[in-house]
Amino acid sequence: MKKIILTVILTAVLVTCTIVTGIGYLFGNYFVHFGLERGTKDNPKEPPRAYALLMPPEAREFAKPDYPSEPWDLTSTDGLHLAATHFSPKEGRMQEPERWAIVVHGYGCTQQNSYYIAEHYLHMGYHVLTPDLRAAGDSEGRYLTLGVRESEDIVLWARKIARERPHAKILMHGVSMGAATVMLAAGRDDLPRELVACVEDCGYTSAYDLLALQVEESFGLPAFPAMNLLDWRCVRLAKFRIKDAAPIEAVRHAHVPILFIHGEKDTLVPNYMMDLLYDAANAPQKATLLIPGANHAASSQVGKKLYFKTIRDFVRPYMDKDERK
Repeated sequence: MKKIILTVILTAVLVTCTIVTGIGYLFGNYFVHFGLERGTKDNPKEPPRAYALLMPPEAREFAKPDYPSEPWDLTSTDGLHLAATHFSPKEGRMQEPERWAIVVHGYGCTQQNSYYIAEHYLHMGYHVLTPDLRAAGDSEGRYLTLGVRESEDIVLWARKIARERPHAKILMHGVSMGAATVMLAAGRDDLPRELVACVEDCGYTSAYDLLALQVEESFGLPAFPAMNLLDWRCVRLAKFRIKDAAPIEAVRHAHVPILFIHGEKDTLVPNYMMDLLYDAANAPQKATLLIPGANHAASSQVGKKLYFKTIRDFVRPYMDKDERK
């Protein structure tokens, strides 16, 4: 009788584990293909379906800044062709030393989403680089990596500027996933000395924590083991670990000053994440700005004057003189 009971228990455990693993496998595959994979049969540049459902093609058009521009490109460490646009300020507004801003777009977007912020830097006399992140726009790549590999690419762009413009002073400014990207880059040891400041707008503490919230609230699933299984499928399919997309760990080792910005009414990335990032940051200098009434990624529009004045005041000492140690 005991053997029968033991056999039943073991069978039930095995069946349960198989079902849970199967659900996790399906959920993980669904997330990777739905949330991270770009391209369709008709359009290989189409953003991931999760973004495409929220933002129809007609809403993805943004006016290109009316400034001199030229295409730039480079090759990532894993062999992807990456595209960007270099905008130059108009005569009479150029600054000495030569100031540069790398403006980094968010999830599912392209460099076009950076044009609004880019125009403000151009007006201030900056050169601006607006990259298409990997798996976005004219850059190659099949999967987004939530800032992990993108941060490597941003450092390559910064190093390219430093090689070609040895007197440049560079800041990087990212929004949403772009904010996570620049924070991850800020903690890397291969930053060029010419990169002297970082502005992050509505970035998350970690993709793992953010997705765990969505798994529980949107799908009604427990974060454990769903997130573990999801991470497993990301490694298998997209070649990165979600746990590595953790800006809160990167800012503990930041090599440049960081300005943290967030919208008060952000419901996608809770604004308490800004406080956690600020508290964790071991940057040479740091500051925060909370924009009243702003939703996710809308701070630069809702509080435009305060937004750009705060940025100007924060970065001015570092753009005038390289104070990195």
